[in-house]
Amino acid sequence: MRKRLAAGALAGLIVAALGGVGGPGLRFDAPIPAPILVGPSDPSLPTLNLVVLGDSYASAALPFDRGTLQVLGSPSVCARGPAWPRLLMPTNMRLSLTHVSCSGAVVADLVDRRMRAGEILQVQALSAETDIVMLGIGGNDAGFSEVFAACRTEDAAACVAAGERMKPQAAALSGTLVRLYRTVLAKAPNAIVIVVMYADSLPNAGSPGLDACSGLRAPGDSISDADLAVLAEWGTDIADRVRGAITTVNDPRLRVADLADAFLGHRLCDPEPYQWGRDGEIPFHPNAAGHAALAARLSAVLDALVTEGAAAHR
Repeated sequence: MRKRLAAGALAGLIVAALGGVGGPGLRFDAPIPAPILVGPSDPSLPTLNLVVLGDSYASAALPFDRGTLQVLGSPSVCARGPAWPRLLMPTNMRLSLTHVSCSGAVVADLVDRRMRAGEILQVQALSAETDIVMLGIGGNDAGFSEVFAACRTEDAAACVAAGERMKPQAAALSGTLVRLYRTVLAKAPNAIVIVVMYADSLPNAGSPGLDACSGLRAPGDSISDADLAVLAEWGTDIADRVRGAITTVNDPRLRVADLADAFLGHRLCDPEPYQWGRDGEIPFHPNAAGHAALAARLSAVLDALVTEGAAAHR
């Protein structure tokens, strides 16, 4: 399990990362998206303020144009759709959700710069009124999209070379995440901060039937068993750096939601995969069933916070 941690989910970040960030016309007075109510309809349950920050793994749920990142049929330039944040259904709370994650985001887009026109700096959505933060980021910072591109379209040697070339970028992720986690904790001084790990969704190298899996392999655009091994190692390294940063920060309000096995039995090339393949609506990102599975796991995490008394309605 550890050798494959997060590689499949991180693969999806390549599509979002290709769209670029920044550019002319950025507004410095961009409004914070209006919160929406999610969860049970029972009005007697407490309502907690949840803010979701991060990259495409928490935002992309609808088909989008690969050049502009405009969601087809939606005005959001960050490809925010009915992803797992909107599907959360804890049993003992309702949620006032402010969702600001953005496709292609890196840590700097959360704390230092506005990513695209009309979008806020993600941490601007945090305040003393925030009860819970869910945060998923890191794959784009570590250069996983570049490694995945080489492994997908070039030979095994190029895949290995790309991994070596991106190692300094991955090594810098540890300090970058420490800074991010401390910033989020400071901006939301009364909140529990949950770092959401990526789910493992690529198949094992050597698994039966991979040659016939059109979601993974096609002439001129395929991932070999050797490539899968490189991607698994790269994903494990990123996950270890996330955990190491959490340990370094050492704050009881900072938690982790480990979703490595959330797609078990439903990885890419399984009969009913929870992730789009190479020709899917959102390549190498969770599909509707995948977002539902992630929401179920994270809803249980939220319920556990109340059970242990870590989250309380003010």
